[in-house]
Amino acid sequence: MGAYRLLLAMLVAISHMGVQVAGFNPGVVAVISFLIISGFVMTSLIDRNYNSLRQVPLFYLDRALRLYPQFLLYFVISALVIHFLLPGTPPAAALTLHNILGSLLIVPMGFYMYGLNLPDILPPAWSLGLEMCFYLVIPFLIIFNARGWAFAASLLVFLVAMAGYINTDLYGYRLLPGVLFIFLCGSYLYRASSKGVMVVWATLVMAVLLCLAITSSVLPRLPFNTEVALGLAVGIPAVYLLSQRRYHRLDDFLGNLSYGVFLNHFVVIYGLRAFAWPADYTTSSISVVLLLSVGLSIVSYYYVERPALKLRHAFRAGVRLSADAKHGSSTVA
Repeated sequence: MGAYRLLLAMLVAISHMGVQVAGFNPGVVAVISFLIISGFVMTSLIDRNYNSLRQVPLFYLDRALRLYPQFLLYFVISALVIHFLLPGTPPAAALTLHNILGSLLIVPMGFYMYGLNLPDILPPAWSLGLEMCFYLVIPFLIIFNARGWAFAASLLVFLVAMAGYINTDLYGYRLLPGVLFIFLCGSYLYRASSKGVMVVWATLVMAVLLCLAITSSVLPRLPFNTEVALGLAVGIPAVYLLSQRRYHRLDDFLGNLSYGVFLNHFVVIYGLRAFAWPADYTTSSISVVLLLSVGLSIVSYYYVERPALKLRHAFRAGVRLSADAKHGSSTVA
């Protein structure tokens, strides 16, 4: 899924440069696939390494080691670019101690709509707050076999939001109660039981029907409800098919660049904006942003992400060794 993840990060980037595809925001469609992938990967990670209550704190530490290295790098760079090159702009107003500290906790960024945080320092990172909320609950849903109830409750919130009875943007896209079922679609795709497969494919059918209902005006088109439904319709089969493919080193390398591109493209945009270029995004200027973003991601992967990755792998090996030792002791006893 590596090349697919990089493509998704690029779609998020071009959406932040005002690009639309057939009137749709490609970044929102891409984020939905990211959520499905996250559900798949987190279920795999918990199943193999953190499948007991006493290991939940270790899972949280693992996730912090994943998110923070590159996030901190690009957050600091973005803050410096804003401070020195974009004074007096809206992003500069976000450079307050309260906002910086809140951003460094990551979770408050997912609740910027309630005034807990201003997302302007590193705008794409709001979704990391949503991701962190998912990390907080997924170990318990798996360990206590509660995914089914959580899926049903979240889907209900989502459908009410899609119909416009509650805020569609918030509860159909940005907050965990309305999108937890999207994460769980990915979770069910990992070592899927017959029941899990049925749930996921029923969700796919629902997404297709929602797309048709919105585009034919049976349901109103509300902020991002079409893109979210389309993201489900595209993301579920894409993640399923790509998860069946064998490991390939190039694909893995491209996937490793996706997180950096997701985080740093706004740093590039801010840097270019400081020199009044590009005032209007053209194909050539968009290409420049993407190339610079990928180039920065290569550097941050080798010098920031890879050392952190080695640390995570060593940490997981230690967790497994400790679990095996305790299991062996209890068996002997």
